Amino acid sequence: MKKKYSLWLYYIFISFLFTLESVVYIGDPGDQFEFAKMANKFSFFGFAIFRYKTWSSRLLIESITMFLSAHYLIFKFCLFAGMIIFFYVLNELLINNTKDYRIKFITPILFLISFPSVFFTSAGLIATMTNYLFPMISFVVGCYLLKHSSKWFIVSSVPFLIFSCMQEQFTVFAFLLAIYILFKNFIINKEEMSLNVIPLVVCSILGLVSAVLAPGSKIRVILETKTWYPGFDKLSIYTKVAKGFLETNRVLFLSTELSVIFLILLLFIFVSLTKKLWTVTFISSGFLYILLTNKLGVSSILSALSRLIEIQNSRNNMIYFNWFENLFPLILYTSILVVLAYITFKSFSDFAKGMDALVILAIGYISRMTVSLSPTLYASQLRTFTPLVFSLLILSILLIKEGIDNLSINKNREFLVK
Repeated sequence: MKKKYSLWLYYIFISFLFTLESVVYIGDPGDQFEFAKMANKFSFFGFAIFRYKTWSSRLLIESITMFLSAHYLIFKFCLFAGMIIFFYVLNELLINNTKDYRIKFITPILFLISFPSVFFTSAGLIATMTNYLFPMISFVVGCYLLKHSSKWFIVSSVPFLIFSCMQEQFTVFAFLLAIYILFKNFIINKEEMSLNVIPLVVCSILGLVSAVLAPGSKIRVILETKTWYPGFDKLSIYTKVAKGFLETNRVLFLSTELSVIFLILLLFIFVSLTKKLWTVTFISSGFLYILLTNKLGVSSILSALSRLIEIQNSRNNMIYFNWFENLFPLILYTSILVVLAYITFKSFSDFAKGMDALVILAIGYISRMTVSLSPTLYASQLRTFTPLVFSLLILSILLIKEGIDNLSINKNREFLVK
Protein backbone atom coordinates (compact mmCIF):
# COMPACT_ATOMS: atom_id res chain seq x y z
CA MET A 1 0.00 0.00 0.00
CA LYS A 2 2.85 2.39 0.87
CA LYS A 3 4.42 1.69 -2.52
CA LYS A 4 1.23 2.72 -4.32
CA TYR A 5 0.94 5.95 -2.35
CA SER A 6 4.59 6.81 -2.93
CA LEU A 7 4.20 6.12 -6.66
CA TRP A 8 1.13 8.35 -6.93
CA LEU A 9 2.91 11.12 -5.04
CA TYR A 10 5.80 10.72 -7.45
CA TYR A 11 3.45 11.00 -10.45
CA ILE A 12 1.96 14.16 -8.93
CA PHE A 13 5.38 15.70 -8.29
CA ILE A 14 6.73 15.03 -11.81
CA SER A 15 3.47 16.22 -13.38
CA PHE A 16 3.62 19.40 -11.31
CA LEU A 17 7.26 19.90 -12.30
CA PHE A 18 6.46 19.41 -16.00
CA THR A 19 3.52 21.82 -15.74
CA LEU A 20 5.74 24.48 -14.16
CA GLU A 21 8.36 23.92 -16.86
CA SER A 22 5.71 24.27 -19.57
CA VAL A 23 4.16 27.43 -18.14
CA VAL A 24 7.48 29.20 -18.72
CA TYR A 25 6.64 29.17 -22.45
CA ILE A 26 2.94 29.97 -22.21
CA GLY A 27 3.35 33.63 -23.12
CA ASP A 28 5.55 33.02 -26.16
CA PRO A 29 4.16 33.96 -29.59
CA GLY A 30 1.76 31.32 -30.86
CA ASP A 31 -1.64 30.44 -32.28
CA GLN A 32 -3.38 30.67 -28.90
CA PHE A 33 -3.71 34.45 -29.20
CA GLU A 34 -5.73 34.16 -32.42
CA PHE A 35 -7.77 31.32 -30.94
CA ALA A 36 -8.53 33.41 -27.86
CA LYS A 37 -9.98 36.15 -30.10
CA MET A 38 -12.17 33.59 -31.87
CA ALA A 39 -13.62 32.49 -28.51
CA ASN A 40 -15.63 35.73 -28.50
CA LYS A 41 -17.13 34.99 -31.92
CA PHE A 42 -17.95 31.27 -31.92
CA SER A 43 -19.69 28.72 -29.74
CA PHE A 44 -17.76 25.60 -28.73
CA PHE A 45 -19.30 23.22 -31.29
CA GLY A 46 -19.90 25.97 -33.82
CA PHE A 47 -16.17 26.61 -34.02
CA ALA A 48 -15.49 22.90 -34.60
CA ILE A 49 -17.86 22.86 -37.59
CA PHE A 50 -16.48 26.15 -38.91
CA ARG A 51 -12.90 24.87 -38.81
CA TYR A 52 -13.95 21.54 -40.33
CA LYS A 53 -15.36 23.39 -43.32
CA THR A 54 -12.59 25.94 -43.69
CA TRP A 55 -9.33 24.58 -42.25
CA SER A 56 -9.00 21.25 -40.43
CA SER A 57 -10.61 17.88 -39.77
CA ARG A 58 -9.67 18.01 -36.09
CA LEU A 59 -13.13 19.17 -34.94
CA LEU A 60 -13.15 19.00 -31.11
CA ILE A 61 -9.39 19.48 -30.94
CA GLU A 62 -9.92 22.85 -32.60
CA SER A 63 -12.73 23.76 -30.19
CA ILE A 64 -10.76 22.72 -27.13
CA THR A 65 -7.76 24.70 -28.39
CA MET A 66 -9.99 27.77 -28.68
CA PHE A 67 -11.46 27.22 -25.21
CA LEU A 68 -8.13 26.63 -23.45
CA SER A 69 -6.55 29.60 -25.25
CA ALA A 70 -9.07 31.80 -23.46
CA HIS A 71 -8.77 30.00 -20.10
CA TYR A 72 -5.13 29.64 -19.07
CA LEU A 73 -5.90 28.34 -15.58
CA ILE A 74 -8.05 25.51 -16.91
CA PHE A 75 -5.30 24.64 -19.40
CA LYS A 76 -2.75 24.37 -16.60
CA PHE A 77 -5.06 22.13 -14.59
CA CYS A 78 -5.79 19.90 -17.61
CA LEU A 79 -2.08 19.58 -18.30
CA PHE A 80 -1.28 18.72 -14.68
CA ALA A 81 -4.12 16.20 -14.31
CA GLY A 82 -3.52 14.75 -17.77
CA MET A 83 0.13 14.02 -17.02
CA ILE A 84 -0.72 12.22 -13.77
CA ILE A 85 -3.20 10.01 -15.61
CA PHE A 86 -0.75 9.51 -18.49
CA PHE A 87 2.04 8.22 -16.25
CA TYR A 88 -0.31 5.83 -14.49
CA VAL A 89 -1.97 4.31 -17.55
CA LEU A 90 1.29 4.08 -19.52
CA ASN A 91 2.91 2.10 -16.72
CA GLU A 92 -0.16 -0.10 -16.39
CA LEU A 93 -0.08 -0.81 -20.12
CA LEU A 94 3.62 -1.54 -20.49
CA ILE A 95 5.07 -2.75 -17.19
CA ASN A 96 2.19 -3.81 -14.97
CA ASN A 97 3.53 -7.37 -14.68
CA THR A 98 7.13 -6.42 -14.01
CA LYS A 99 9.03 -8.18 -11.25
CA ASP A 100 10.61 -4.94 -10.02
CA TYR A 101 8.07 -2.32 -8.91
CA ARG A 102 10.74 0.38 -8.94
CA ILE A 103 10.79 0.42 -12.75
CA LYS A 104 7.54 2.39 -12.67
CA PHE A 105 9.40 5.31 -11.13
CA ILE A 106 11.61 5.53 -14.21
CA THR A 107 8.83 6.16 -16.75
CA PRO A 108 8.19 9.83 -15.82
CA ILE A 109 11.92 10.56 -16.03
CA LEU A 110 12.07 8.99 -19.48
CA PHE A 111 9.15 11.20 -20.51
CA LEU A 112 10.90 14.37 -19.31
CA ILE A 113 13.99 13.40 -21.32
CA SER A 114 11.99 12.51 -24.44
CA PHE A 115 9.51 15.39 -24.28
CA PRO A 116 10.97 18.56 -22.75
CA SER A 117 8.35 21.31 -22.67
CA VAL A 118 10.11 23.26 -25.42
CA PHE A 119 9.17 20.37 -27.73
CA PHE A 120 5.57 21.64 -27.63
CA THR A 121 6.16 25.32 -28.39
CA SER A 122 6.49 25.55 -32.18
CA ALA A 123 2.88 26.77 -32.68
CA GLY A 124 2.56 28.23 -29.20
CA LEU A 125 2.36 26.13 -26.04
CA ILE A 126 -1.42 25.81 -25.69
CA ALA A 127 -2.11 25.14 -29.37
CA THR A 128 0.73 22.63 -29.74
CA MET A 129 -0.05 20.70 -26.57
CA THR A 130 -3.77 20.57 -27.32
CA ASN A 131 -3.10 19.31 -30.85
CA TYR A 132 -0.33 16.83 -30.03
CA LEU A 133 0.24 16.08 -26.34
CA PHE A 134 -3.42 15.82 -25.36
CA PRO A 135 -4.31 13.43 -28.25
CA MET A 136 -1.32 11.30 -27.21
CA ILE A 137 -2.57 11.18 -23.61
CA SER A 138 -6.09 10.42 -24.83
CA PHE A 139 -4.78 7.60 -27.04
CA VAL A 140 -2.94 5.96 -24.15
CA VAL A 141 -6.01 6.23 -21.90
CA GLY A 142 -8.18 4.70 -24.62
CA CYS A 143 -5.79 1.77 -25.08
CA TYR A 144 -5.64 1.26 -21.31
CA LEU A 145 -9.43 1.01 -21.13
CA LEU A 146 -9.47 -1.42 -24.07
CA LYS A 147 -7.11 -3.67 -22.16
CA HIS A 148 -9.89 -4.55 -19.71
CA SER A 149 -12.45 -7.21 -20.54
CA SER A 150 -15.41 -5.29 -19.10
CA LYS A 151 -17.81 -3.93 -21.72
CA TRP A 152 -18.12 -0.70 -19.73
CA PHE A 153 -14.39 -0.11 -20.00
CA ILE A 154 -14.49 -0.84 -23.73
CA VAL A 155 -17.39 1.57 -24.27
CA SER A 156 -15.72 4.26 -22.15
CA SER A 157 -12.60 4.01 -24.33
CA VAL A 158 -14.48 5.29 -27.39
CA PRO A 159 -14.55 9.04 -26.51
CA PHE A 160 -10.81 8.99 -25.81
CA LEU A 161 -10.05 7.17 -29.06
CA ILE A 162 -12.33 9.48 -31.05
CA PHE A 163 -10.56 12.55 -29.67
CA SER A 164 -7.14 11.05 -30.36
CA CYS A 165 -8.10 10.03 -33.90
CA MET A 166 -9.15 13.57 -34.73
CA GLN A 167 -5.41 14.21 -34.95
CA GLU A 168 -4.22 12.91 -38.34
CA GLN A 169 -0.91 11.42 -37.23
CA PHE A 170 -2.44 9.56 -34.30
CA THR A 171 -5.19 8.34 -36.61
CA VAL A 172 -2.49 6.68 -38.72
CA PHE A 173 -0.79 5.43 -35.55
CA ALA A 174 -4.04 3.90 -34.26
CA PHE A 175 -4.93 2.37 -37.63
CA LEU A 176 -1.54 0.69 -38.10
CA LEU A 177 -1.58 -0.55 -34.50
CA ALA A 178 -5.07 -2.00 -35.03
CA ILE A 179 -3.89 -3.79 -38.20
CA TYR A 180 -0.94 -5.27 -36.32
CA ILE A 181 -3.11 -6.42 -33.41
CA LEU A 182 -5.58 -8.08 -35.80
CA PHE A 183 -2.75 -9.76 -37.72
CA LYS A 184 -1.11 -10.96 -34.52
CA ASN A 185 -4.34 -12.27 -32.99
CA PHE A 186 -5.87 -13.93 -36.06
CA ILE A 187 -2.90 -15.03 -38.17
CA ILE A 188 -0.21 -15.74 -35.59
CA ASN A 189 -2.07 -16.63 -32.38
CA LYS A 190 -5.18 -18.04 -34.13
CA GLU A 191 -7.48 -16.27 -31.67
CA GLU A 192 -11.14 -15.41 -32.14
CA MET A 193 -12.41 -11.89 -32.73
CA SER A 194 -12.20 -9.79 -29.56
CA LEU A 195 -14.43 -6.83 -28.77
CA ASN A 196 -11.43 -4.95 -27.39
CA VAL A 197 -9.92 -4.15 -30.78
CA ILE A 198 -13.16 -3.08 -32.52
CA PRO A 199 -13.24 0.51 -31.14
CA LEU A 200 -9.62 1.03 -32.20
CA VAL A 201 -10.34 -0.20 -35.73
CA VAL A 202 -13.56 1.78 -36.15
CA CYS A 203 -12.27 5.04 -34.66
CA SER A 204 -9.06 4.96 -36.69
CA ILE A 205 -10.92 4.28 -39.96
CA LEU A 206 -13.40 7.07 -39.24
CA GLY A 207 -10.48 9.36 -38.46
CA LEU A 208 -8.81 8.57 -41.76
CA VAL A 209 -12.02 9.08 -43.72
CA SER A 210 -12.70 12.37 -41.94
CA ALA A 211 -9.18 13.65 -42.63
CA VAL A 212 -9.46 12.81 -46.33
CA LEU A 213 -12.99 14.09 -46.91
CA ALA A 214 -12.95 17.22 -44.75
CA PRO A 215 -13.50 20.23 -47.04
CA GLY A 216 -11.28 22.32 -44.80
CA SER A 217 -8.31 20.03 -45.38
CA LYS A 218 -8.25 20.82 -49.10
CA ILE A 219 -8.52 24.55 -48.45
CA ARG A 220 -5.73 24.33 -45.88
CA VAL A 221 -3.37 22.55 -48.29
CA ILE A 222 -3.93 25.23 -50.94
CA LEU A 223 -3.30 28.10 -48.52
CA GLU A 224 -0.30 26.48 -46.83
CA THR A 225 1.24 25.65 -50.20
CA LYS A 226 1.20 29.35 -51.09
CA THR A 227 2.55 30.33 -47.69
CA TRP A 228 5.11 27.66 -46.81
CA TYR A 229 5.97 25.68 -49.93
CA PRO A 230 5.16 27.28 -53.31
CA GLY A 231 5.15 24.58 -55.96
CA PHE A 232 4.60 21.73 -53.49
CA ASP A 233 1.62 20.55 -55.53
CA LYS A 234 3.91 20.06 -58.54
CA LEU A 235 6.12 17.51 -56.76
CA SER A 236 5.51 13.81 -57.40
CA ILE A 237 4.43 11.58 -54.53
CA TYR A 238 7.84 9.85 -54.65
CA THR A 239 9.69 13.16 -54.33
CA LYS A 240 7.48 14.22 -51.41
CA VAL A 241 8.14 10.95 -49.58
CA ALA A 242 11.87 11.18 -50.28
CA LYS A 243 12.01 14.75 -48.98
CA GLY A 244 10.05 13.73 -45.88
CA PHE A 245 12.39 10.78 -45.35
CA LEU A 246 15.47 12.99 -45.58
CA GLU A 247 14.04 15.65 -43.28
CA THR A 248 12.90 13.11 -40.68
CA ASN A 249 16.32 11.52 -40.48
CA ARG A 250 18.10 14.87 -40.56
CA VAL A 251 16.32 15.88 -37.37
CA LEU A 252 16.91 12.45 -35.80
CA PHE A 253 20.59 12.05 -36.55
CA LEU A 254 22.10 15.39 -37.56
CA SER A 255 20.36 18.16 -35.64
CA THR A 256 20.48 18.97 -31.93
CA GLU A 257 16.70 19.20 -31.65
CA LEU A 258 16.00 15.67 -30.36
CA SER A 259 17.95 14.01 -27.55
CA VAL A 260 15.85 10.87 -27.29
CA ILE A 261 18.00 9.01 -29.85
CA PHE A 262 20.96 9.24 -27.44
CA LEU A 263 18.80 7.80 -24.67
CA ILE A 264 17.79 4.87 -26.87
CA LEU A 265 21.40 4.09 -27.82
CA LEU A 266 22.49 4.18 -24.17
CA LEU A 267 19.67 1.78 -23.30
CA PHE A 268 20.70 -0.54 -26.15
CA ILE A 269 24.18 -0.62 -24.63
CA PHE A 270 22.73 -1.25 -21.15
CA VAL A 271 20.55 -4.16 -22.28
CA SER A 272 23.27 -5.69 -24.47
CA LEU A 273 25.73 -5.66 -21.56
CA THR A 274 23.25 -7.45 -19.28
CA LYS A 275 22.80 -10.13 -21.95
CA LYS A 276 26.37 -10.15 -23.29
CA LEU A 277 25.16 -9.28 -26.78
CA TRP A 278 28.52 -7.94 -27.87
CA THR A 279 27.45 -7.24 -31.46
CA VAL A 280 24.65 -4.98 -30.25
CA THR A 281 27.04 -3.33 -27.78
CA PHE A 282 29.59 -2.64 -30.52
CA ILE A 283 27.05 -1.27 -33.01
CA SER A 284 25.27 0.92 -30.45
CA SER A 285 28.53 2.26 -29.02
CA GLY A 286 29.92 2.96 -32.48
CA PHE A 287 26.81 4.77 -33.62
CA LEU A 288 26.66 6.76 -30.37
CA TYR A 289 30.30 7.79 -30.89
CA ILE A 290 29.58 8.93 -34.46
CA LEU A 291 26.57 11.00 -33.37
CA LEU A 292 28.43 12.62 -30.49
CA THR A 293 31.52 13.49 -32.53
CA ASN A 294 29.30 14.97 -35.23
CA LYS A 295 27.58 17.17 -32.63
CA LEU A 296 31.03 18.34 -31.48
CA GLY A 297 32.00 19.24 -35.03
CA VAL A 298 34.49 16.40 -35.47
CA SER A 299 34.64 15.00 -39.01
CA SER A 300 32.77 11.74 -39.55
CA ILE A 301 30.69 9.97 -42.17
CA LEU A 302 27.83 12.31 -41.21
CA SER A 303 29.89 15.36 -42.22
CA ALA A 304 29.12 14.70 -45.88
CA LEU A 305 25.40 14.81 -45.09
CA SER A 306 25.74 18.19 -43.39
CA ARG A 307 27.74 19.52 -46.34
CA LEU A 308 25.12 18.29 -48.82
CA ILE A 309 22.37 20.04 -46.86
CA GLU A 310 24.38 23.29 -46.97
CA ILE A 311 24.75 22.98 -50.75
CA GLN A 312 21.04 22.33 -51.23
CA ASN A 313 19.99 25.18 -48.93
CA SER A 314 22.26 27.61 -50.79
CA ARG A 315 20.20 27.07 -53.96
CA ASN A 316 17.12 28.49 -52.25
CA ASN A 317 15.00 26.27 -54.51
CA MET A 318 12.55 24.06 -52.64
CA ILE A 319 11.21 22.45 -55.81
CA TYR A 320 14.56 21.16 -57.06
CA PHE A 321 15.29 17.53 -56.21
CA ASN A 322 17.99 15.38 -57.78
CA TRP A 323 17.76 11.66 -57.01
CA PHE A 324 21.40 10.97 -57.86
CA GLU A 325 22.58 13.84 -55.65
CA ASN A 326 20.55 12.45 -52.74
CA LEU A 327 21.52 8.83 -53.32
CA PHE A 328 24.16 8.86 -50.56
CA PRO A 329 21.87 10.16 -47.77
CA LEU A 330 19.02 7.91 -48.91
CA ILE A 331 21.22 4.80 -48.76
CA LEU A 332 22.98 5.83 -45.53
CA TYR A 333 19.78 6.69 -43.67
CA THR A 334 18.14 3.46 -44.85
CA SER A 335 21.17 1.48 -43.67
CA ILE A 336 21.07 3.20 -40.27
CA LEU A 337 17.37 2.44 -39.87
CA VAL A 338 17.89 -1.22 -40.82
CA VAL A 339 20.70 -1.54 -38.28
CA LEU A 340 18.58 0.13 -35.59
CA ALA A 341 15.74 -2.26 -36.40
CA TYR A 342 18.14 -5.19 -36.05
CA ILE A 343 19.51 -4.16 -32.66
CA THR A 344 15.99 -3.34 -31.46
CA PHE A 345 14.83 -6.86 -32.24
CA LYS A 346 18.00 -8.49 -30.85
CA SER A 347 17.69 -6.61 -27.55
CA PHE A 348 14.68 -8.71 -26.54
CA SER A 349 15.02 -12.37 -25.58
CA ASP A 350 11.42 -13.17 -26.46
CA PHE A 351 10.60 -13.16 -30.20
CA ALA A 352 7.11 -11.72 -29.68
CA LYS A 353 8.41 -8.87 -27.51
CA GLY A 354 11.07 -8.07 -30.07
CA MET A 355 8.48 -7.92 -32.84
CA ASP A 356 6.15 -5.77 -30.74
CA ALA A 357 8.93 -3.26 -30.06
CA LEU A 358 9.98 -3.22 -33.71
CA VAL A 359 6.42 -2.69 -34.96
CA ILE A 360 5.74 0.11 -32.46
CA LEU A 361 8.91 1.83 -33.65
CA ALA A 362 7.91 1.40 -37.31
CA ILE A 363 4.39 2.71 -36.64
CA GLY A 364 5.75 5.84 -35.00
CA TYR A 365 8.14 6.43 -37.88
CA ILE A 366 5.43 5.99 -40.52
CA SER A 367 3.11 8.31 -38.58
CA ARG A 368 5.79 10.99 -38.64
CA MET A 369 6.35 10.37 -42.37
CA THR A 370 2.74 11.34 -43.14
CA VAL A 371 3.88 14.97 -42.87
CA SER A 372 5.67 14.34 -46.18
CA LEU A 373 2.29 14.89 -47.84
CA SER A 374 1.91 18.33 -46.27
CA PRO A 375 3.38 21.63 -47.54
CA THR A 376 4.35 22.35 -43.91
CA LEU A 377 7.04 19.65 -44.09
CA TYR A 378 9.78 22.13 -43.20
CA ALA A 379 7.63 24.61 -41.27
CA SER A 380 5.90 22.37 -38.72
CA GLN A 381 9.12 21.80 -36.75
CA LEU A 382 9.33 19.31 -33.87
CA ARG A 383 5.63 18.90 -33.08
CA THR A 384 5.07 16.50 -35.99
CA PHE A 385 7.66 14.17 -34.44
CA THR A 386 5.31 13.49 -31.51
CA PRO A 387 4.18 9.99 -32.69
CA LEU A 388 7.78 8.96 -33.41
CA VAL A 389 9.12 10.23 -30.08
CA PHE A 390 6.15 8.54 -28.40
CA SER A 391 7.23 5.25 -30.00
CA LEU A 392 10.80 5.86 -28.85
CA LEU A 393 9.50 6.55 -25.34
CA ILE A 394 7.65 3.21 -25.37
CA LEU A 395 10.79 1.49 -26.65
CA SER A 396 12.91 3.06 -23.90
CA ILE A 397 10.49 1.79 -21.23
CA LEU A 398 10.50 -1.70 -22.73
CA LEU A 399 14.31 -1.69 -22.88
CA ILE A 400 14.56 -0.63 -19.23
CA LYS A 401 12.18 -3.42 -18.27
CA GLU A 402 14.06 -5.97 -20.37
CA GLY A 403 17.43 -5.00 -18.92
CA ILE A 404 16.32 -4.96 -15.28
CA ASP A 405 14.40 -8.24 -15.64
CA ASN A 406 17.52 -9.80 -17.14
CA LEU A 407 19.64 -8.52 -14.24
CA SER A 408 17.18 -10.16 -11.83
CA ILE A 409 17.46 -13.45 -13.72
CA ASN A 410 21.25 -13.29 -13.59
CA LYS A 411 21.18 -12.63 -9.84
CA ASN A 412 18.88 -15.61 -9.28
CA ARG A 413 21.21 -17.82 -11.30
CA GLU A 414 24.20 -16.70 -9.25
CA PHE A 415 22.27 -17.37 -6.05
CA LEU A 416 21.38 -20.90 -7.19
CA VAL A 417 24.99 -21.60 -8.15
CA LYS A 418 26.17 -20.53 -4.70
